Amino acid sequence: MPQPAVSRYISALEQELGTTLFVRENSRNIALSESGKIYFNLFQRFNAELTNIRRMLSTSTTILRLGYNVGWNVSYFLPEVVKRCKSIDPDFQITFECLGFKELTHSLEDKRLDAIITTDDYLENRTEFVRRKFTSIDRIIVYSELIPNCETINSPKDLCNYTFYMVDDPRIGELCQDIEILFRPYGFIPKFTAVPNISTVFANVENGLGVAVLDGWYQGIHHPGIHTLNLCENLPISMAWHRSTTSQAIELLYSQLASYFTTE
Repeated sequence: MPQPAVSRYISALEQELGTTLFVRENSRNIALSESGKIYFNLFQRFNAELTNIRRMLSTSTTILRLGYNVGWNVSYFLPEVVKRCKSIDPDFQITFECLGFKELTHSLEDKRLDAIITTDDYLENRTEFVRRKFTSIDRIIVYSELIPNCETINSPKDLCNYTFYMVDDPRIGELCQDIEILFRPYGFIPKFTAVPNISTVFANVENGLGVAVLDGWYQGIHHPGIHTLNLCENLPISMAWHRSTTSQAIELLYSQLASYFTTE
C-alpha cells in the first residue's frame, strides 16, 4: 500500500477514535502512543476471540430437525437408525417433532423442519420436495371389543353398518375415495364421519362408537381390547425434504433408513 494511503487510513482511524495512536518524531521513527497501546491490546483480544468464534462455527454440528406423524410408534427402528448414523458420523445430531400429516407438509414448506417421514400420498404432485420411499406398512381396520357384535366380526364386510371415523383434512375427499376403493371387494361403501384429530378418531373407536382405517405403525392398535383386520393394502412411506436443502445429515439418515428396511 502506498505510504500516503497508509497515512490517510491512520488519520481517519485516529479521528474516529478521537485520540492520537502514534508518536511521530520523524518519518523513520514512529511508535505507538499510550492510547495506541491500549487500542492495540483491545484489537488483539478482539482478533483472538473472532478467530475462536470462526473456528467454533466452522466445526459446529448442525442438528437435523425431523418430523413424523403423531401417533406413530417408530421406536422399533428409529433409535437403531440414529445409532447407525452416529457410528458413521459422531457429530450427527437430531431432534424430533410429531405432527399431523397436513402440519408436517406445512412445516417442511416453511422450513421449520428439515425433513419428514410421511405417507407418499401426502407428497403427490409436490415437485418442490425430494421424496424417497424406504418402506411400506399395512393398512388396517381398527375396532374395539366394545363395539356391538364384536364377536361376529371376521372380515371387513362385517363392518358395513358401522361408522368409519377419520381425521378432517384438506384431502378428505381423496382419502374417502381411496378407502371406498379398498372396500369395493367387500360390497359396500363405508359411512364416514370426520373428526378434528387422530386422538378423537381413536377415542371413538376405543369406546366402541365406530371403526377406523389406520396404518400398522399407529401405536394405539396395541391397546388392550383393540382388534385389527388387515386390508391387504400397503401404504408407501417416504422421507422427504425441500429441494433447496443441502444436508449430509439428511442423506445419511435416509441411507440408514433404507439400509435398515432392506436388511430387516
